[in-house]
Amino acid sequence: MIIIPQTKGGVGKSTVAMQVIAPYLYKKHCKKITYSEIDDENNDSQSFNRTEIVNKRMLSTNKLKELDELILMDDNHEVIVDVGGNKTSSLVLEEIAKVGTFGNVKWIVPMGDGELDGKNAIATMKKLKKIENNSQENLLFALNRAISTDIEYLEEQFINFFGHKYLGSNSTITDFVKDPKYFAVKNDKVITMSRYLGSTVWEMAYNNTDFAQKAIQAKELGDIESARKYLFFRRIQNEAKDYVLSTLNPIFVQLNSWIDVK
Repeated sequence: MIIIPQTKGGVGKSTVAMQVIAPYLYKKHCKKITYSEIDDENNDSQSFNRTEIVNKRMLSTNKLKELDELILMDDNHEVIVDVGGNKTSSLVLEEIAKVGTFGNVKWIVPMGDGELDGKNAIATMKKLKKIENNSQENLLFALNRAISTDIEYLEEQFINFFGHKYLGSNSTITDFVKDPKYFAVKNDKVITMSRYLGSTVWEMAYNNTDFAQKAIQAKELGDIESARKYLFFRRIQNEAKDYVLSTLNPIFVQLNSWIDVK
């Protein structure tokens, strides 16, 4: 099981869950994986109403005991739990602490580049340490909405994670964890496009529709507006492929080495 908590809302938990972890696990297991969202306030997964790589399951905070069995049974990381922010994450982590884990849970804590994002990521990390002793080995941070994945740029954008020797930075992740593991999710308009289309970037990239051929056929029929539409979707498809190659595939390689560590 991969659980994605953060005590702050709006840090891109659903983006990480659906755009990164879901396609990774789908590709790894060659089948649909279970996506369970726990959030009484916002159901972000509803944006992905056309995805075909997950089976969705909503879980309310008054049924958190169901998590115990989910954790126990998922030995192969075929379940993603996307935990809502604010009070929801605290409730979920408190519930898991009552029973504990069974050595089969991986944690991903997303964070943006704001100072409050960093402080809440630290608060989340401290809660995880109360759940399992080896939480650092099973913990991965997702630096979300990165402008660039170049390490020098990342270090300056995410001062709340790396710290900075010239700029005042209080309570950074590296103050509490030596060499924390992380991956960076580059921000791109294709992510926004995919949400409007109700799908994931990975699925858009591997859509088998031949939009070029459709555009040619529309042109031959004199339907210029349809031709323009297919050209638009062909462009999105190619941009999605570029994003998969440049951003998602390197993350998938990193996840492979991390997720197989017991």
